[in-house]
Amino acid sequence: KTTLSADSARKLIGDDEHGWDDEGIFNFEGGCYAKTINLSEENEPDIYRAIRRNALLENVLIKDDGMPDFDYIGNTENGRVSYPINHIENFDPESRGGHPKAIVFLTCDAADVLPP
Repeated sequence: KTTLSADSARKLIGDDEHGWDDEGIFNFEGGCYAKTINLSEENEPDIYRAIRRNALLENVLIKDDGMPDFDYIGNTENGRVSYPINHIENFDPESRGGHPKAIVFLTCDAADVLPP
């Protein structure tokens, strides 16, 4: 998954680069990376509010007034933001979770090598 969609009902342990050991799931990245196309406080309030000092915008137009334009797609629709996990209010400072009850693997079999 390449887009973080924050859920305020759950503690965020990370959006990418997780490991699994005897104690459960853990994150070793320490940050988040999210798409910004059409980003608004209304549709993704946690991510929108995470864009502040120490966040890094990538491929996002900055308007003359200094504000980002998340709707502008003149150059690319691949605008992103990278920010520390603690920019999300409901983050887990330990960046740990328990053992999963189910695992979903997202794959793309472009070379037709995975079994059916």
